[in-house]
Amino acid sequence: MALFRTPTRPLFTPHVLHSRQLQNIILIASCLIVLLFFIYHHEQPAPPEILPYQTYPLTDDFTHHTVTDFFPKSVPTGINSTEDICRSFPKHVLSRIQPVLKTGHGDNKERLDAQMDSTSACFTPDELIIFSDLGEDIRNHRAIDILADLPSSHYNATTFKMWGEYLSQKEMQRSGILDTEAQTEHINGWALDKFKFLPMMERAWAMRPNRDFYVFYETDTYIFWDNLFRFLQMYNPDANVYMGSPSPGRRDPKRRDQGTLFANGGPGYIISRGAMKTLLQRTTGLFGEYTDEPLSTKFSYLNHDDECCGDSVLGWAMWEQGIPMHGHFPMFSPYALHEIPFNDQHWCQPLITLHKTSPKDMVDLFSWEFNQRKSDRPLLYSDIWQFHKPGTTPIREDWDGGRFNAYNPPGTDIDSSEQCSQACDQDDNCLQWKWAGADDQRCTLLGSIQHGQGREVDKGLKDKKGNAGVINKAGWNENRIREWRQGRKCNKITWVGANVNRKV
Repeated sequence: MALFRTPTRPLFTPHVLHSRQLQNIILIASCLIVLLFFIYHHEQPAPPEILPYQTYPLTDDFTHHTVTDFFPKSVPTGINSTEDICRSFPKHVLSRIQPVLKTGHGDNKERLDAQMDSTSACFTPDELIIFSDLGEDIRNHRAIDILADLPSSHYNATTFKMWGEYLSQKEMQRSGILDTEAQTEHINGWALDKFKFLPMMERAWAMRPNRDFYVFYETDTYIFWDNLFRFLQMYNPDANVYMGSPSPGRRDPKRRDQGTLFANGGPGYIISRGAMKTLLQRTTGLFGEYTDEPLSTKFSYLNHDDECCGDSVLGWAMWEQGIPMHGHFPMFSPYALHEIPFNDQHWCQPLITLHKTSPKDMVDLFSWEFNQRKSDRPLLYSDIWQFHKPGTTPIREDWDGGRFNAYNPPGTDIDSSEQCSQACDQDDNCLQWKWAGADDQRCTLLGSIQHGQGREVDKGLKDKKGNAGVINKAGWNENRIREWRQGRKCNKITWVGANVNRKV
């Protein structure tokens, strides 16, 4: 007989738990608790990852001496034919720097013609890439329909309603009824424009891979090529460089709602070889297969009908790839020629691009720049002042003198242009003034020199005193402007460093 008998139930177990039925209940309940725990944690979304802030490039102003690539370096005054101007263009630079013009079939034809007669005049079809929303001939160039080869995901009728307009435009071309009233009424070229930016990056690289820099611009962009070529001499093309005039973009929820910026497409923007590679890179698996989508598909969710513009989409794609933009305002200027506020921020700095340039100004600047080009230094804002010399006419009627550095005259009410002129004379900070006509009746003083533009009002209107023929006037304090200019000799050229704080 065994000395010890094997117990029939576990030792030290409460009597109430000896029931087999109760043990099964406890086991099932335990399993349910564990199951519910895993279900709960599986359904709860993981807390969003908070990423560190991205910093924008901030560099000191450059004082490097630059050398022109144009030859001959100086030209006889008065030569302004396109053939003569283009003869001096440094074609060898185009093996490293790729110009890319964006347009659309619905673009203003006068503006496009002016672009082809000025900024883009010296490029052959093999040197200039033109992207559009329709394949067609522009002069001796062939515009590429950059939307034609996008994947079917872009044709979602709910998200991309504007694609219907794009398809209608192509059908009109096939039917031979393009450029009719039907197109004007139904094709919104500006709405189609936003879809071009991402595929432009892919196609530009595919057509001209490994260029040092890619220069993207639009039909109303004027580029001072000599200044641009000089500026790019200071940058490493293999670094992540994305530069232009900064504009506010999306906020980044993954970085505590950090605000972002993008390069405004109107003044043009530049992307280096290094940044293009980073933007277009795709991850691969163990056997070389791609494991993610190409750029246009990866970020296609950004291209919807409510999105304002394609340059914002491109800026966000850059941001997501870790490429914050270099802000080089005011060298990349969002202003039209007549809007430039000549002041300490716009005087001894080189000017690389202008935006909203009128067709007449495009062509006139082209020949003027050729005769102003200097071998020893770039063209400066102070040189551009000579183009239309604001401030050399004391008073202009039917004229709006500008909008920057504006402030109200202190003290008493002013109810005439004569009193407005007197208020400017009495204020040491005032360089010019403007008097608004019958629609506003306001005196404004300005602390910078601006050319402005014509602005008429109905001569049948009357002012507050009942005087008929009220007009807009602008006036410049000639003596003060002369003193201001003489006190600002540009003995030191200031290439503006990267800075996203845009100031006027």
